[in-house]
Amino acid sequence: MLVKTIMNRYLKALIVICGLYFCDALAEAAPSFQNNILKIPRVDAPEQVGKYQNAEFSLAPDGRWDLLQANEAQWAFIEEIEVKILESFPVQIHVAVVGYLPTPCYRLGPINKRYVDNRFEIAVNMTSPPAGTTCIAVLEPFETAIPLDVYGLLEGIYQVQVNDKSGSFVLNKDNQ
Repeated sequence: MLVKTIMNRYLKALIVICGLYFCDALAEAAPSFQNNILKIPRVDAPEQVGKYQNAEFSLAPDGRWDLLQANEAQWAFIEEIEVKILESFPVQIHVAVVGYLPTPCYRLGPINKRYVDNRFEIAVNMTSPPAGTTCIAVLEPFETAIPLDVYGLLEGIYQVQVNDKSGSFVLNKDNQ
């Protein structure tokens, strides 16, 4: 009976962990096309992941695409990052981020990630309050942990860039 209870708890924990992982992986909205309007939640540029947010294009009768809107991402202010290697196999890596927003009326916005050439590029964004919002002029601190998709990476040194802060980590063996 005790073994069955322990196994049930283990399975429940496993289901929750897997559910959280897949929710995180699927959390980013996909582009959509409806009524001749193409909506793209995130547009990367060579110099910045997620440089533009919520781009919308209209398909004109002659086949060209007209830009209706695109918002340039606003970076949150980052004070420090810490790359944390969790004791597990395969290895899991999280980046602990400490920063602040200009006022309590700003919100932490989308966190965009990409992996290129042994480098994780992460943009931690913020969203502005609606126009005309009255807000106290004090900094709003935040902390967040960002999981990195490191399964399958080979042994080596990896760089992490979060807005204007950088760090690194070493995988001492292949992570698979």
